[in-house]
Amino acid sequence: MVKYRLYLDKDKESIWLNEMADKGFAMTGFYGGFYKFEQCEKGEYAYQIDFKQNFFSVPEDYREIMEESGIEIVDTWGFWVFLRRLKSKGEFELYTDIDSKIEHYKKILMLLKIVTIIEILCMFTEVYCAARSESIAIWGIAVFIIAVVMSFIKITLHTSDKIRKLNERKTGIKEPYNRNISGFLIVGLFVNGGAMMVDDYFSEPVIMTIQIFAIILMLVGVYRTMRWQAES
Repeated sequence: MVKYRLYLDKDKESIWLNEMADKGFAMTGFYGGFYKFEQCEKGEYAYQIDFKQNFFSVPEDYREIMEESGIEIVDTWGFWVFLRRLKSKGEFELYTDIDSKIEHYKKILMLLKIVTIIEILCMFTEVYCAARSESIAIWGIAVFIIAVVMSFIKITLHTSDKIRKLNERKTGIKEPYNRNISGFLIVGLFVNGGAMMVDDYFSEPVIMTIQIFAIILMLVGVYRTMRWQAES
């Protein structure tokens, strides 16, 4: 059986895989959002998803540690590793102390920030092309990329919030959650919108310069907003 799902939150993804296992379907492979399942005894396996800095591979020492712990590496995708263990061997948790959990989510947060910045650059490139084209297809791609960017910003802020809550558990001190958005991001959006509105009145190099400036402002705004979430 093959199912398609698109997850940006690996915790929600793990919950879903465990729910499938409880129903008698064990995940045995993954490729680009497509999950392969085989029938198993209900509740036979427990699943976890780990983050490693090796792309589409895991170090040999990591593989050995997993084998010694009775953990099976089901598949890898990018920086993600799909793991499972027989439920009969007890509770399956990769990170048991707060410090290791915080470090784990910080690594994920760094990756999300990098990907979000790349996606934002792609978004403005596509919007720029769409603004100069009457093609519905190009506008469709631009709208899709905008939706992807919003999704990445959302999961990035959500991951920052997880780190904040773990820090609160560690210190016992309630930390305020800064939900402010950097003014750089807002100004950048206005500058970019203004450049598109006056496109017919200025030469292409001038408009291009203004839009590059707007992109820089927005990237700084996204970075500052994400940093506030991580620090708050």
